[in-house]
Amino acid sequence: MQTLEDTGEFGFIERLAQFLPTASFLLEGVGDDCAVVRCSDRLLLVSSDMFLENVHFRRSYFSPEDIGWKAAVRALSDIAAMGGAPLFCVTSVACPSSTRVRFLEDLYRGMVDALNRFGAVIVGGDTAHSPDALFVDLAMVGEAVGGRCLRRKGALPGDLLCVTGPLGTAAAGLHALENGREAPPEVLRAHLHPVPRIQCGQWLCACSDVHAMLDISDGLFQDAGHLGEPAGLGVDLFSRHIPFQESFVAYCEKEALSPLELALTGGEDYELACAVAANVSEEVCRAFRQTFQKDLYVVGRFVEDWEGVRIDSKPVTFTGYQHFVNR
Repeated sequence: MQTLEDTGEFGFIERLAQFLPTASFLLEGVGDDCAVVRCSDRLLLVSSDMFLENVHFRRSYFSPEDIGWKAAVRALSDIAAMGGAPLFCVTSVACPSSTRVRFLEDLYRGMVDALNRFGAVIVGGDTAHSPDALFVDLAMVGEAVGGRCLRRKGALPGDLLCVTGPLGTAAAGLHALENGREAPPEVLRAHLHPVPRIQCGQWLCACSDVHAMLDISDGLFQDAGHLGEPAGLGVDLFSRHIPFQESFVAYCEKEALSPLELALTGGEDYELACAVAANVSEEVCRAFRQTFQKDLYVVGRFVEDWEGVRIDSKPVTFTGYQHFVNR
């Protein structure tokens, strides 16, 4: 009999999708960053994201404000991944009875700070006892701007894969925190205090030449596959074009780490990856730079020659993070 370790997180989701019921108002269900629900003349985006102690974070290096901030950002990034505008969320928190009230107040302040920054509020939730670890869950509701949202499916053969910022920095921050290493503040901040790309997502969604999008939470290698697979396409990543921060590269050199491998497999960057029509990619990248004073980087191409993800047209063996398999 199969276990979750056998199927992995995404295999389990695929099995659920085979028998979960649907409804006439549900336009996108299991398998994307958000469910897409039609409510009268509006398209609502709905997601839920868990943040578990000793799985996603450790109190030894996360302040309570950081825990709340990142828990909220993870949920906000799901809305960004579809080009939406966050509206509100409900929160569930479970913790031991010995938890100090001030600790939880500060955790909620962290959530509120992140949500307020991007126009969302907490409207309710639940609290419960946990025998040992802290558990935070946010169920987020957003809205499709202009009645359009970008889904994971939609990439076309020949589209270019683009990302909104440097990759791997959050993984380097985690390495430093887990191993007690000194690292530049921006490297630590990338892991502890990430920023969801809400405005970038809305801008890309408004561009008809962008065909699909998601946020990079499990590493570019794995998440690129999540864009290619629904379209039956492969993705060829260009190793020399993957963007890195200088301080990230310096940290990797000091610690004898591979910048490319961290960028491809580390995850939690919460940059956006999208499929852009190749014939207008230069114009889209130029307009993006003019709007945000930052680059939209071309890091790969969608191809019909194979399925899955390759690097410089060559197969590789590593992947990204999967719950139940990576422990």
